[in-house]
Amino acid sequence: MVSRKRIKLDVDWFGWPTWDLDSVGDFDPAELPISQEALNRLRAWQLAFDANFNHDYPPDSGFSSEEAREEWYREGIKIWLQLQQELGSDHEVYYSFTHNGKGQLFKLDELPDELRDKWLNDSATNLNL
Repeated sequence: MVSRKRIKLDVDWFGWPTWDLDSVGDFDPAELPISQEALNRLRAWQLAFDANFNHDYPPDSGFSSEEAREEWYREGIKIWLQLQQELGSDHEVYYSFTHNGKGQLFKLDELPDELRDKWLNDSATNLNL
């Protein structure tokens, strides 16, 4: 059986948005065999998250509105799908969705129908998978 590299698309303040699920910590997405366009999107997505950090009082960090958070989250979904496409069968790419009241990691082929309908088959995401 061929071992596939398992990565997670996720953010933490001022880190890399790519995480190795089989070891500890985040890693520079430039280490992945992806396009410059995907790399630029990853970096912009992380910077958009970091821009919401409150340096004066970190517990108050967060998006200015639910709409801004959802727009950022949808961009993450688009990047997640692009990474899986570009990385192909050598990698499994996971993204966190709230499901049954808690955050859970999913690969595209494991995504429950209700999440697929909510996040992937709508005009805002414009993916219609």
